[in-house]
Amino acid sequence: VMDLFPTLVEAYDLTSFTEEVGSFRGVVMDAIENKKNSDHALAVNGRSSHGGYDPLTDPKSRPLLEIFQRCVQDYSTKVASWPTVISSGWYNVLPPGGYTERHRHESSVISGAFYLKLPENSGNLYFISPLQQYRMCEMHVKPNYYQNSAAEMNLQENWLYIFPSWLEHGSKPNESDEDRITVSFNTYLDNDHDSPGFIAYMDNLNGNS
Repeated sequence: VMDLFPTLVEAYDLTSFTEEVGSFRGVVMDAIENKKNSDHALAVNGRSSHGGYDPLTDPKSRPLLEIFQRCVQDYSTKVASWPTVISSGWYNVLPPGGYTERHRHESSVISGAFYLKLPENSGNLYFISPLQQYRMCEMHVKPNYYQNSAAEMNLQENWLYIFPSWLEHGSKPNESDEDRITVSFNTYLDNDHDSPGFIAYMDNLNGNS
């Protein structure tokens, strides 16, 4: 018996990093207050800094950025992926009624979403199976595990969620009375074989550390 082709979606509890998260929260909230964002087609009824302001570039964000990168390295190790490095970030603000359209992250390897403000009932993250289009002729008499074409993840504030960038995803509508604030990022492959980071990563992956 086999459950074929699993896809890892990993969750990282960062609630204990109060100082790093607090500093980062200040950066993002200041950017929101100064309207370093615009309307975005994927953030329905919301605002996004995607393609513009990157909160991860602020020096005050560096401590949490380094934690994010360690989580990315951990994810890469678990799936035996080539080393990956965070390349860009942005924030989304979804007010009551707002949601994120189904999408994937082009030109990225691994993506992450950090929930900086997550009111109760503000909408789960959901994922779409890439096999859905190939199963158009199947007919079922009742639902079960092997027919799932979508899956939801229950979220927690100040947690980071990491998944492959090709995996289509979106968010359910925000049914709370407050804004939901998320910071997401993309990554690229580290192809510099001579870089200290690459060498250390490969040593760890091969059990040589």
